[in-house]
Amino acid sequence: MDEYVRKLADNFLHHPVWIDAAQSIKEGASSQVYFSHVPGEWHLMRRNGQSLLLAGASPDPDFSFRFTPASIDRIFAVSTDASVGTFAIELFECITSKDINFKVDLRVISPFSKLLTRGYVKLLLKGGPKVLQYAASHGVRTLSDLRRLLKEARSSDPITALQTMEKS
Repeated sequence: MDEYVRKLADNFLHHPVWIDAAQSIKEGASSQVYFSHVPGEWHLMRRNGQSLLLAGASPDPDFSFRFTPASIDRIFAVSTDASVGTFAIELFECITSKDINFKVDLRVISPFSKLLTRGYVKLLLKGGPKVLQYAASHGVRTLSDLRRLLKEARSSDPITALQTMEKS
């Protein structure tokens, strides 16, 4: 197995901040995962209270992510005693990065209602004031703003949707 695929799988299972964050996500929720440097597809699945990175396509993905080696290093360089908010902001910074080395491609697949019932909104709120402040600086101040951003991100590139939110 590629070292970065293994590193991502290991961090999803053992990084204390991710473990804390993922407790908000319901059993069975999954996301499609790709890597910039390795062909094939994987999926991240919540099963038995753990986040497992498994080979193959997700049966019902909520999101699709494409990670680079540098993005994996950056996201999981977050201190093991950092907050969920700090971790979330590192991920958001990679998603919005213009540097292709750190860029995490994100696609929103599920509608807002499904994301809400699967715990993703609760996860954002768990990020606390840091995440709320970060979101507000990008034009997302209310639950309605978040819903609109996610709806736009489902029909277009999420970065374009975020830039549209920042302008409004």
